[in-house]
Amino acid sequence: MNPSIAQQIIGNVCAAIATLILLLPLPRFLWEWARREASNDQWVTPALYILVPQWLLLMGALLCVTASGGFDWIRLGRPMLHALTVAAVIALAAVSFVFVALYIRPGFTPRFLYSPAIYLVPLVTALLVVLSLNQKLMPGVPTQWLHRTWGIFAGLSLLGCVAFSGYWIVNTGTSGVVRIAHRILNPGPSSAEMLARISTLDPETHFDDLLRWADGDQSTEVREAATDRMRSSPRFLDRMATELETGYAEPALAFLRDATLTPAEQARFAGPAHKALQRWVQRIPAPNYTTKSHLKDLRRWGTDMFRVLPGKFAGTGVDFTSVMEDFKEKME
Repeated sequence: MNPSIAQQIIGNVCAAIATLILLLPLPRFLWEWARREASNDQWVTPALYILVPQWLLLMGALLCVTASGGFDWIRLGRPMLHALTVAAVIALAAVSFVFVALYIRPGFTPRFLYSPAIYLVPLVTALLVVLSLNQKLMPGVPTQWLHRTWGIFAGLSLLGCVAFSGYWIVNTGTSGVVRIAHRILNPGPSSAEMLARISTLDPETHFDDLLRWADGDQSTEVREAATDRMRSSPRFLDRMATELETGYAEPALAFLRDATLTPAEQARFAGPAHKALQRWVQRIPAPNYTTKSHLKDLRRWGTDMFRVLPGKFAGTGVDFTSVMEDFKEKME
């Protein structure tokens, strides 16, 4: 390899910025969304805002390596190598996205299984760039093993992405592609717009709307603004208790899971929360009357509720044991 000064500068700068993105905003994003126990896809757009710039920078860095002859051992023409580099980076970005998704929504698997892949794949890519473009500063350090190892993993990722994409397109058609594109291009209102909307809602007449804005999948400022707006009503305790006892259980229970409850709220909501969970468990369909995917979502949501709520209402005299046993029986 004989990289030019421009290739070294561009490649090193791109690799350095991509590494900063990996080590600064990405861990914060993972911690925030893992804490929310997200059950929907609102995390997708924020994840892409981090992963897309990171992998575009790594793509630019790898193209500098390609242009300087770093992948000539593959024995293809330089234009073909550039195209292959771009395709490999797209595949690695897709793999990173999959591991981020598994980290945020791990199901019953531990999150630590996915952390190494989330960090190692881009770090190894950045290391390959730095070692390749700075061989004169590190004479005697072999890089062929790293090139070949990275190339094999990138090739397998590319094959896997091509196979999955073909399978997915065959099964969903062009409508599935259109839906994904629409979701990415239309992420929904910004936090500022949501805060402005919340400030206009009356907690007496728009209680249900505020309850949904207070969901843990929203940003912290939106959730806190909606919660404060609901609590500004003098009838908040009675209205929330009624919602738990007779209304749509999921949003009200999610609020209890995510909110920091006062002693008065703990005492008032303990019994209604028990009734809401009991009503929710009773409505879980039998396995032969629903899909495996739906049953898995119900299991994940219920497990999360029973992990948090009994502890929040400890000392109130309300025992959640019987409801938990009913839930486990339903899930068997």
